[in-house]
Amino acid sequence: MTDDNLHRRKFLSLAGATGGTAFLAGCGGQNTADDGTPGPSPNGTSNETDSTETTGGSRAGGTFVGATSEDAPTLDPRMNELSWANSFLHYVFDTLMTVTPDGSEIVPHLAESEPTAVDETTFDFKLREGVMFHNGTELTAEDVAYSFNWVLNPDNASPNRAAISFIDSVEATDTYTVRFNLQYPYALFRLTLAGMNAAIVPQGAAEEMGTEEFGNNPIGTGPFQFAEYESASHVLLERYPDYFLEAPNIEEYRMRIVPEPQVQFVELATGELHEASVPKNLIQRARDEPNISTKTISQLDYNGLMFNARREPFNNRKVREAIQYLVDYDAMLETTKGELGGRSYGFMPKSVNEGWDLPWEEWDEQYYPERDPERAQELLEEAGYGDGFDKTIQMSSLASAQFKNMAVMLQNELNQIGIESEVQEVTIGQWLNDLDTGEFDVTIYGWSGGQDPDGFYYYLFRDLRNDEGGLSDGVSGNASASFLYQNDEVSDSRMQEIDEMIRQARRIQDREERREMYIDLAEFWQGQYPHIPVYAEQSMLAWRNSVENYEPTAFLEQPLINQWNNAYLSEG
Repeated sequence: MTDDNLHRRKFLSLAGATGGTAFLAGCGGQNTADDGTPGPSPNGTSNETDSTETTGGSRAGGTFVGATSEDAPTLDPRMNELSWANSFLHYVFDTLMTVTPDGSEIVPHLAESEPTAVDETTFDFKLREGVMFHNGTELTAEDVAYSFNWVLNPDNASPNRAAISFIDSVEATDTYTVRFNLQYPYALFRLTLAGMNAAIVPQGAAEEMGTEEFGNNPIGTGPFQFAEYESASHVLLERYPDYFLEAPNIEEYRMRIVPEPQVQFVELATGELHEASVPKNLIQRARDEPNISTKTISQLDYNGLMFNARREPFNNRKVREAIQYLVDYDAMLETTKGELGGRSYGFMPKSVNEGWDLPWEEWDEQYYPERDPERAQELLEEAGYGDGFDKTIQMSSLASAQFKNMAVMLQNELNQIGIESEVQEVTIGQWLNDLDTGEFDVTIYGWSGGQDPDGFYYYLFRDLRNDEGGLSDGVSGNASASFLYQNDEVSDSRMQEIDEMIRQARRIQDREERREMYIDLAEFWQGQYPHIPVYAEQSMLAWRNSVENYEPTAFLEQPLINQWNNAYLSEG
């Protein structure tokens, strides 16, 4: 498969990511801190002992233990599709640029300085000298060029290809200078270079090992190096002593696979974990725990249910609109996320709408109707389905309650008007495959798009058939609304105008012109009702007070060790 159907690398934390960051590097957000009550360090946690003093009064040593709900199929950033793994992999791999903790700036990281513009589509980056990969080889411009060109090569089927498709080629002009040749001016160029889709890998090792072996034994320049992976158990990273900033204080970083969020929190409270996300039913308990600090971090994402607009009956716009009148949006938000969720508008979180001064209040009134089963029935009758459907609607969801609850609530509403439906739990792998093949009627969906509307519209709503190479063999669609391009509800000429507007909007430098284009796009797509938009994520992150000099934000991809702080574990 090629990038046309694999761009969903930003697939949100359906795997239960923790770490408190937006789920793709460079994504911005707004934070509100919940001040944890100071208390004694946890007792009986062997990971927090045997520390030694370092300069500056911090303590070196110990194992930081985090948790996630799911395995990652690969640890190769060029092939990974799960956002929680992207966040984790920032500890193994570095990028040319990075985002400041408050999200206000994009600053050089592996790059020594800001890029030099040769012209509006050509930029030179000077690399830091003496940066070493974990295998002992030095980072050079050849590694950078290789990393990008490998992803751009359609034969490699990288899920990151769509994210960097604005790049024509990358070349090493000398040992430490790399030149980016863009296909067109791109407003998000520097921001993209801060994301894990732009991770730098060592050319020699990557070529020798191949993607499968490299995905099992990744090598980067990051502050931690890969040590071991045990499926369904954990991934272990070790401190990299030659990290180009400074060596991490923490000796090891263990990411455990703990499927149930409630179990994660119990283990956090008892000191077996240092950090975990907090389920909505345990928020108050987390705030009351004396040994735990908490912080609520808004994510720039969008979550909901998606119709397969190529399948009957959802290939009919009036059917999709009718379903909107069966939904109590507020109740669905409360059931799925409670206070850890906010409404989304135009398939984007409210914070993006506000940041871009989009007319979200008008959209709320127009596209989020009050629950009205009678109006739903009227629309179904107009669509020719007044007596229901001649099939049982198949809905799929991952096991995670926040997603399954959405599907179950819709199932109940459908059943109340005589429409039979079933909810099936699927694995991540099956879910991704079904999105490609279109083997679903309704499915859950989550997307981390960042602070720019392009992060949502280009990936969710462009016509993938117009990408280079088109749709690959055996693929009928993907995790976007692109199925709507493949039926005849709207004229082909109009749909192609929409696709061109999506592609053009990312090339324009003028923000106000882009804003007007995204208003037009949002109003068009909302009027097609391809999804049931439910919530934008707000994560409550909790960590032990024994983790010192630690301040996670929605922007910082390496909160344990970065240009601004170096966390350590105090003695228990």
